[in-house]
Amino acid sequence: MTARYVGAVLVGCVALLITACGGGSSGTTPGSGSGTIPAFAKDFQPPTSGCGSFPTPTPADPDGVIAQLPATQRTALGGYTNFPNATFKVLSSPWKDWKATHPGPYRASIIWGQLANDFQVQMVDRMKADFQKAGMSVDVRTTGSNIDIPQLLQLYNAAVQSGPDIVVLQSASPDAFTGPVDAAAAKGIPTLTLNGAVPSKSAVNLDGNVYISAGAMASYTAKLLGGKGNIMYVQGVSGSGPDSLAISAWDAVVKGCPGLRKLPSAAYGAFSDSVAKSETLKYIATHPQKIDAAFEVAVMAPGVMRAFQQTGRPMPIVPDSGLSKASLGYWRQHQDTYRDSGATIPPAAAARAVVEVSRRMLHGQGLKLNAIVDQLPLVTDANLNDWSEAGWTLETPGAAVGEPQSFLSSKFLDAFFTHPRPLPARD
Repeated sequence: MTARYVGAVLVGCVALLITACGGGSSGTTPGSGSGTIPAFAKDFQPPTSGCGSFPTPTPADPDGVIAQLPATQRTALGGYTNFPNATFKVLSSPWKDWKATHPGPYRASIIWGQLANDFQVQMVDRMKADFQKAGMSVDVRTTGSNIDIPQLLQLYNAAVQSGPDIVVLQSASPDAFTGPVDAAAAKGIPTLTLNGAVPSKSAVNLDGNVYISAGAMASYTAKLLGGKGNIMYVQGVSGSGPDSLAISAWDAVVKGCPGLRKLPSAAYGAFSDSVAKSETLKYIATHPQKIDAAFEVAVMAPGVMRAFQQTGRPMPIVPDSGLSKASLGYWRQHQDTYRDSGATIPPAAAARAVVEVSRRMLHGQGLKLNAIVDQLPLVTDANLNDWSEAGWTLETPGAAVGEPQSFLSSKFLDAFFTHPRPLPARD
């Protein structure tokens, strides 16, 4: 599979039509005109056909493990491998009969990518704290401020050589880690991933379904626009997994709405606010036509929005994949005139899930398969206030934290283990 890297999470039309964005002296997107929340916002679900729809095929199931999952867990895998050149396969896990060879305390190694945004920092800090709270020792190695795949490989191999009980990895290039992950497995060391599913039977891949969330947000936007408007794409890194997944979903939604038009080329923001702002400024300088929505892959919404604000051009709908406080703050401040949607892998919940799955494995609960995938929480105009605070603005730093059980909940995880049971407070 091409890289599924994300700085966060890495994110999304059904009844009432809203006027297209753009225009208006305030430079914001017209909503309902009265500030009334659209009727379709609550419990929004993309349509199964027509404008706003996108396919969510179940991945191939050569080992029959998907078929054994409950309906909710099967649905969460829909479209997970539905992008060009996908090499990931959902397979039976070789760790189904594995447990730690010694009693606790255990040791975990965290190998993480660049700490370029608040999601990344929160994830590392929260995983470390959660492991330590459970009585485990933990060492952390990151690539600092750079996306550096050779360095990440070196850090991973060095961690495995140090002999931890379990490794947690965020892989900037999953295909490059297949061999190393298999080599670690041969030594009896499992590797858990988040935001970078390694296409190996031996990997334990925790993930959010970016394809479904990107499609849902695009679908919601199509509904807001009444199926008509110009769409700008803001990608992260060309060829990365989040880009591949998001673009596949976006293209399907746009194709299904004859009135939507994808603008030529794209801006590339490298999963960075500052880079996204700079590249968006360059893009809109050469695209004078009205831009009704800007689809961004992940964690770049504030940079995109600041670029439009700086130029004085009308603010397009910018689906917030990553739920940054800044973009949520702008949205909340302009609820009378601006409509949007958002999704994220909440760092508090994701960190809890990584630690919980690690400990379940160490305690011999029997992991069934190599992919633990959940749908991302979807934020719309109906539940915006649940995810934001009144004081946030477009300049507020950081990412929304989310509730610890809002993603990959303990109940959801039970279905992926043969012998699920409560864990002790400490090992």
